[in-house]
Amino acid sequence: MKRLMVILAIATLLAIPVGLYAQVEAGAGSIKIGAHIDTTYRYSAEDNNDPDVDEVYGAGYDTFNAENVILGLSGKVGDKVLWKITEAFDLNTGGVATLLDANVEWKIIDQLGLIVGRQLVPTALANVPHMMKVHYLANVPLMISGGYNNLGWLLPLPTYQTGLGIDVNFSGLNLNYTIYNGELAGVAPAGGNDLLTENDKSKGGNIAVGYSGELGPGKLAARAYYFSEESDTNFTPEPDSSHIAGWGLGALYNADNFFVGAEYVNKSIDFEKTIDDLNYDQYGWYGLIGGRFSSIEVLLRYDFIDYTSLNDDDINGVEDVDTEQWWNFGVNYLINDNTTIGVGYVWKIPEEPDGIDYPNVDEFVINVELDIL
Repeated sequence: MKRLMVILAIATLLAIPVGLYAQVEAGAGSIKIGAHIDTTYRYSAEDNNDPDVDEVYGAGYDTFNAENVILGLSGKVGDKVLWKITEAFDLNTGGVATLLDANVEWKIIDQLGLIVGRQLVPTALANVPHMMKVHYLANVPLMISGGYNNLGWLLPLPTYQTGLGIDVNFSGLNLNYTIYNGELAGVAPAGGNDLLTENDKSKGGNIAVGYSGELGPGKLAARAYYFSEESDTNFTPEPDSSHIAGWGLGALYNADNFFVGAEYVNKSIDFEKTIDDLNYDQYGWYGLIGGRFSSIEVLLRYDFIDYTSLNDDDINGVEDVDTEQWWNFGVNYLINDNTTIGVGYVWKIPEEPDGIDYPNVDEFVINVELDIL
């Protein structure tokens, strides 16, 4: 308990001074400077440290992690041109940087814009990098990140892509169509195409319809989307060796004293040029509920994912380990509108093969989040 109190005290002292916002005026227009920072303490106990033949050993961990470190610049040049640059840093891999946004938007009229360059494609609400944890929980939903039973099966959603977007906004409604180069972030290409230039001749597309605005005592954000593209895989150097498609829908409702939300996603892959007749579907969802009491926030989120609904009912026993569910419990202290410190517990329930006992992989977490993007 003493160690926990020290961690909480240090995290609070670090969080308070960084809850800042900066906006300056430049000669060519306004510039907004933003940042998103997560620092997380994670603990999972060692389990089955002397396993029997039907048990799996769990090493456990006790770590501090700098997660979701994102810096952003955005601004306007005159009344018709907007620009944005957003960079994410993964400190767990030696400071590798990922370019999320680098685009220019021309507002033809107030309700219609053309976006050219690197951009975050609107899919799941929880797929936006600084919203991924969904109301200040330490873990991303399983439908986005995968979990213990992932085993390399998780199909990605379009995230940061280079292309052309058409964006229409009217009275809170949003319609977006984005066409982009083929490589999906997360699918390893075999032909040497990288995710910075994405020099694949094939194209992918995503169409999304959303709403954001006041509704009753709170605010509603809702979205439905569909994407489809050809993509290389790491099974063969042959280009466009698979077809990936998916759709989803979700909504988050946020009032002063409570919030609720749910999202569903369904994805499929067809290895049409690599392995005959191999394809699988994947779906996942989460449900969220929480309440606020002054500066204290209490919340619960349930996650579920089915990784592989295969065309063969039981390929190498896959159907025995292809589902997973998590219960995420959290209590947060809202330091201000931009800075939160939270304590949580994650009850992880991966599907176990017949006759095999998994270790206890539950997790205790402390998370400090700054969000001024």
